[in-house]
Amino acid sequence: MFKLFRKPRSESPVPEAEGVSHATLKARPEVRRSGDAAAAPARTERPQPRAGQPEPIVMRHTVPMRARPEVLYRLALVPTRRAAWDSNMAESAWSDDTQTLRNGAHARFRLVRRLGGLRFEAEYGGLKTSRSGGWRTVRGMGPLEEFSQDWTFKAVPGQPVTEVTLTLRGQVRFDWVRAQVERMMQNMLLTTLLDMQREVDAPTAGRIDKMNEDLRQQEEARRKAEKAARKGKWNRR
Repeated sequence: MFKLFRKPRSESPVPEAEGVSHATLKARPEVRRSGDAAAAPARTERPQPRAGQPEPIVMRHTVPMRARPEVLYRLALVPTRRAAWDSNMAESAWSDDTQTLRNGAHARFRLVRRLGGLRFEAEYGGLKTSRSGGWRTVRGMGPLEEFSQDWTFKAVPGQPVTEVTLTLRGQVRFDWVRAQVERMMQNMLLTTLLDMQREVDAPTAGRIDKMNEDLRQQEEARRKAEKAARKGKWNRR
């Protein structure tokens, strides 16, 4: 006659693990990474190009020079000395109050008119005294979203010679300006090394000048061949 109703059992709450809070379990990934970023070195890896973005332009060349690594290191990287010998630079100076060559220091540069007269600010990184160092732009300039220079200086054992390697990297904003920017960077790379060689060793500079001329002739021959190929393809239509 009477239906028996059972009172539902109340489930007892699951005890939390000792020493663990919900806030810890739900911490956002970016919050957890913020602690690691503080311990990371000053010079970080450059981000990979986004989908659809042109591939970065990378150019590198090595030249032996008759000078000590520490002399070349300061000649290449101290901004107050750069414009005095580099014909690509119209101006170069410190842009912060420290005026010390260290990671994170800022300098300002202005290129000569034949390179567009572009002004930019750069941040130093990867500095290892007398061995390597460089800088990269803080923000984009002209057709480039990012531009950087990296130097390495390797003493040749038993000889008063240092192998100097200069690497230029540039990320163009649009692919249609890539060829023009490549020519500008190639000219800048070779001219900078030639000017440095003249500053420390004039006889060897003549050989680099000859190499520079050969490269220009090869580039001109390549452009003529491409133009002839496009013309022949058009005529066949």
